[in-house]
Amino acid sequence: MKNLRFLILAFFLFPLLSVAQDSELYKFLKSISGAEVQKKDTSAFKEFYIIMLPQAVDHNNPKSPTFKQRIFVGHQDFDAPTVMETEGYGAEWVSTNTLSEPTRLLHANQLYVEHRYFGPSTPNPVDWKFLTAEQDAGDYHYIRTLFGQIYKGKWVATGVSKGGQTATAYKVYFPDDVDVTIPYVAPINYERLDKRIDEHFKHVGTKKQRRHIADIQFYMLKNKSKILPLWEKIAAGNNLKFTTIDAESAYDYSVLEFPFSFWQYTADASALPDLKSTSPEKMARYLNQIVSPFWYTDAANAYQSANYQFYTQLGYYEYDEKPFAKYLKNKDYPNSAFVPKDVTIVWDPSYQEKLKQFMAGNPQNMICIYGEADPWGATAAEIKAGSGSLKMVQAGGTHGAQISTLSQEQRKLVIESLEKWLQMEIK
Repeated sequence: MKNLRFLILAFFLFPLLSVAQDSELYKFLKSISGAEVQKKDTSAFKEFYIIMLPQAVDHNNPKSPTFKQRIFVGHQDFDAPTVMETEGYGAEWVSTNTLSEPTRLLHANQLYVEHRYFGPSTPNPVDWKFLTAEQDAGDYHYIRTLFGQIYKGKWVATGVSKGGQTATAYKVYFPDDVDVTIPYVAPINYERLDKRIDEHFKHVGTKKQRRHIADIQFYMLKNKSKILPLWEKIAAGNNLKFTTIDAESAYDYSVLEFPFSFWQYTADASALPDLKSTSPEKMARYLNQIVSPFWYTDAANAYQSANYQFYTQLGYYEYDEKPFAKYLKNKDYPNSAFVPKDVTIVWDPSYQEKLKQFMAGNPQNMICIYGEADPWGATAAEIKAGSGSLKMVQAGGTHGAQISTLSQEQRKLVIESLEKWLQMEIK
């Protein structure tokens, strides 16, 4: 009888206890019409949620259909700064303990936002004409407006690589939405195929290093009959299948891509293999290490939305096949081959024109970070000293350049600028 009274009491009290334990943030998230909210355990924040937020497919149409955009919400304090990380791709890799560098520096709240048309943040049906820089910016503006109701402190927008391009586009369309924008290693291309990228490979590293890289490419192509089967075996061991294009074409693509990926991610010339003592086995493993076969298999279809943006608005790069033509299976190896199938690709220069005009107008409170060796640094933001923004280039740095990898003097300038713009002390 005593146990029965306890169970009855618990039945009535449990809902009341649950309501009492609901935080102010959780109540706010649950109040958003149509949103799906999941609470997660975390050791990096006081609270953590994954929210699927209804967004307009077309922000210019009040009657637009909607899709749900995935946002990872890490909460510290309502009075703390808020960092909005604009992912350039899908966000499957984000965990409850993922913190961006600005979030760590500022002890901030964090909104990590998956890019539209990636992963579960994809409209259904897919209408490609709404995958634009302007619509991207509209997503972040809506999020800023919505979460600004509870986060009243300073706001920072940031992103890495294509995510940095996204943060920049957000600044272009809504220049006053946030207090500081920090794009990491973000290309500022002004053409569909910006010639500055090609020029980069004529000057990066030393002449001897550039020759060594070309010799490696020739070795891989001249010995294709021996290396290709070994390279295919490595791909098969990683459950990668060549059905988008055949294995030999994929191998050729990888060899052509080699210099770009080397300077983008490694830039360590001391690690280049000695061709006098190498072997097909070693070269197959080395090529796999620098350029994964992944990018030329069906597994990479998850990145088709990015390729669509590269070849409609953002710009990209292609290869110079002429020096290697006699060893290649095909006459041409365009990266444009990896755009979504059965979709008409039309280049729209209007965004790059708007971007160029914006950058020429001395945008304020931006910190643009680049690595010296990174090919994407070839189209870095052009920012004048004293203009109201910063451009920081890590000497010898790669696509992994961060505030923490800059020189002591550069880091000091970045921190001083952040403290001034955000009106706070950074410890």
